Amino acid sequence: MHYDRALFIFNGNKDDNEVQPMIKQVAPELITYINDLTIKQTHSEEDLKDACNSSNKYDLLIIYGGDGTLHTAINVLAAMDETPVIMLLPGGTCNDFSRALGIPQNIKNATSTLQNNRVEEIDVSAINDNYFMNFAGAGLITEASENIDDQLKQTFGKISYFLSAVQTFQQGGTKRFHLVVDGEEHEVDAVMVIVMNGCFIGTHHLPINSISVKDELLDVIVVRESNMKTIKEWLSLSNLTSDNKDLDQITHFQGKKISISADSSLEVDTDGEIYMETPIEIKMNDQPLKFLVGENFGD
Repeated sequence: MHYDRALFIFNGNKDDNEVQPMIKQVAPELITYINDLTIKQTHSEEDLKDACNSSNKYDLLIIYGGDGTLHTAINVLAAMDETPVIMLLPGGTCNDFSRALGIPQNIKNATSTLQNNRVEEIDVSAINDNYFMNFAGAGLITEASENIDDQLKQTFGKISYFLSAVQTFQQGGTKRFHLVVDGEEHEVDAVMVIVMNGCFIGTHHLPINSISVKDELLDVIVVRESNMKTIKEWLSLSNLTSDNKDLDQITHFQGKKISISADSSLEVDTDGEIYMETPIEIKMNDQPLKFLVGENFGD
């Protein structure tokens, strides 16, 4: 299938040594399947938002960037009445949501999603007055994001998330959370609460088989303590269901509407971006978005 008009946006603040080779690799493949391709460099968050606002004039929106770039774009696209099909080209440190869509992480191979043209309606999560695609969380998840050293991130990429998470996990303290999952109340002392739409964090695939980006359900993961027993339980999560009672340190719920508050206000991480605090209300957005997905998506 050919697309008539497509808008290709990428962060103009990226190093030319990264951008120029990327364009040379993907442009020949793109123009094979697109009649009219517009390439737009964005030099600020507002520039990116403006580009997304104009995307309803196109059949296809191609976004080159990481989870933060996608997060900014989604907070425009999810509020629009009409949107094009979205194609992700992984260009960030972890690219967690592109992984959830089964998109190859090699940039040239990622263009195969255009050739295959498998389009799926993908859930979008609304959180207070904003949106997220991959996850929202409070507690250790936020502290790990804040502890990432910028120089370490530039030098080591995704391993910096792992190092920060290990350091933070060793120092984690519990907090009192009040959860409401589809009207059912839960009071828990925990080091972390994560609400998942996707299934990757820091390139780590969450071993919970029930997580899906198109089931219109949110997955809530409560981690009670930061110790070795928790790590062992985490590694045994593959068959965890919402009624599983065997685990002491980790609890899993599913629902369509989630509220989270704490005894004291906590910062909330959404897709790696920290700009809001508890209390939060999360639900599935009424309108999903159409994405090109990888050949093995859903396997």
